[in-house]
Amino acid sequence: MLFTIDRDSLLNKLKIVEKVTAQRGNVQPVLANVLFEAQDNTLNLSATDLEISIKARTTVAVKKEGKITLPAKKLLEIAAKLPDKPVEFSLNEDTNVVSIVCGNSKFEIIGISAQEFPKLEDETAVGTEIEIELEPLLKSIKNTVYAAANYENRNVISGVYCLIKDNKLEMAATDGNRLTRIIEAIKNKDAKTAKIVIPSKTLNEFVRICSFITEEKVIMIVDKSKLTLKTMSFSINSRLIEGEYPPYEQLIPKTTANNSTISRDDLILALDRVSTMVNDRTSIVKFTFNDNKLVLKAETPNSGTSEDIIDCNYTGDELAIAFNYKYVLDSIKTMEAKNVKVGLNGSLSATVFKPDSDENYICLIMPIQIR
Repeated sequence: MLFTIDRDSLLNKLKIVEKVTAQRGNVQPVLANVLFEAQDNTLNLSATDLEISIKARTTVAVKKEGKITLPAKKLLEIAAKLPDKPVEFSLNEDTNVVSIVCGNSKFEIIGISAQEFPKLEDETAVGTEIEIELEPLLKSIKNTVYAAANYENRNVISGVYCLIKDNKLEMAATDGNRLTRIIEAIKNKDAKTAKIVIPSKTLNEFVRICSFITEEKVIMIVDKSKLTLKTMSFSINSRLIEGEYPPYEQLIPKTTANNSTISRDDLILALDRVSTMVNDRTSIVKFTFNDNKLVLKAETPNSGTSEDIIDCNYTGDELAIAFNYKYVLDSIKTMEAKNVKVGLNGSLSATVFKPDSDENYICLIMPIQIR
């Protein structure tokens, strides 16, 4: 194997794949490596932790075809420190040693044979193939994935529900304490339908990778138990979560008795100030709505209290309710709006948070009983 690659391109592709290399010491050593495959003036970099696999593609000058796996962490560290010059990779097939030369810098890295690398799912597998614009997909993921249950639980609510039908994309997530749901308009030219539950880990990786690319569309390939998300420069393959997602629509209130509109920025800043005195074990902040004012209070036994007051539009009698403030911040920080609407049905009922500019995104948060 002998090829030359631009240093920035190498670093970009390594950043795409490196995060899914296995981190635990008790797994196969080859899973901590990135698979390099050079052929037809194309370099493919692949990595997997056996749950998710990612492949990044780029054009390079290939003088001799070949493949090898190299340690991801060490290679990323080297690439980040190289000068901005072409980088030459050459493999000694007898020793599995790869020589990396860039300007006056030279490194030799011991690799592991590509034969030991797991065979990855074929991203061209037969399935329902849907082309979707990247912008509404990313927005939908960012507005839901944070509310999914802990991935280690491995149950259905550790994933994000995704429904594509007609020209709409609907996504939802819940961990039992909060629920988010968003509906976005898309161009589904072939009117294909998909209803799946995607692991939150996969979606977080997808969002991270998209910060390194410039494409505007992604192809989603859905099989019975597998998902591929693919662009011209990368593909990510993952299993899907099996099981019936909870009927979350039934939890969303049709109306709310008391309603408030609050400046998004004011609420974020006030919560940040008040949170300095929350009990780290409970993260509780008390909200009191009255006379177009919102009073936020927190206290920690043996430490002290904090209070902040912000203006708001509020209709209804005085109402006191408490939340895990982190849930509220997670929700409103994703909103692309000047103001946040808050819909309340009492101090023990789930409360609706949504942007004033978008009726299709809501976050439902369960309150904490105030003693």
